[in-house]
Amino acid sequence: MFNPRSHASWKFLAADSNSGLVDETSPILSINGVEKVYPNGTRALKGVSFDVPRGSFVAVIGLSGSGKSTMLRCINRIHEPTAGSILFDGQEMTTLSPKELRHARQQIGMVFQHFNLIKRRDVLTNVLSGKLGQMAEFPFGGIFKRWPKEWIEEAHAALKLVGIPDKALVRADGLSGGQQQRVAIARTLMQKPKLLLADEPVASLDPSTSNSVMQYLKILNEKHGVTVVCNLHFLSLVREYATHVVALRGGEKVFEGKPLDITPQWFKDIYGEQAKEVEIH
Repeated sequence: MFNPRSHASWKFLAADSNSGLVDETSPILSINGVEKVYPNGTRALKGVSFDVPRGSFVAVIGLSGSGKSTMLRCINRIHEPTAGSILFDGQEMTTLSPKELRHARQQIGMVFQHFNLIKRRDVLTNVLSGKLGQMAEFPFGGIFKRWPKEWIEEAHAALKLVGIPDKALVRADGLSGGQQQRVAIARTLMQKPKLLLADEPVASLDPSTSNSVMQYLKILNEKHGVTVVCNLHFLSLVREYATHVVALRGGEKVFEGKPLDITPQWFKDIYGEQAKEVEIH
């Protein structure tokens, strides 16, 4: 069982995450009229706008193909928005120079559905790869494992935080799916992110493991102040873990509110008249 009180070592990981003169009452993220049109003409996003309150846990819901993944990838410019603006912590993401974008991305963690680990490398190396944004200072660390001592200490602390401190020297492909997702979360923590984007982080996991992974995201949000934007399918998870909800359908925002505001009629508006809710426990 996860016990957040046993993970005081996280404190030094996040020590500088809120440095700088920032209005703590302002949204950490503002999406304004964002559109995305792919080269084949597909309009994945159609003028989407919403704010993400600082310290919140926002769930983005909707059918497959509704634009959820595109939305997350536009936030950190993995995909370039066609129109609109994305304001992150006072910076307009769509106009940043390459150097400015690299710095901004260091503050935005990303967790994917399929983990994106280096399967043949050990867990510790995978976690340390979260420091790649700072590798200009230590350009050969990833190749020759000449990692700074303090980074190695941070990596072990991150693994302790997600409950797998004993897996540091195990190859990533020797772990279960839930353990691999925990490694992915620990890797993201090495960035000391202000904002964590999670794209269907439990879609490929069984129900029990899904709740375990979601619990770690919740602890990072509630205990350590990391704002989370998470794409999810199951409303039972949304109601348990999220503070705010945004729903997309066909690339458009069709709902914004609190989890308990999603009535049976709103569910049908979001997912279609024939949809039935499936709970995950």
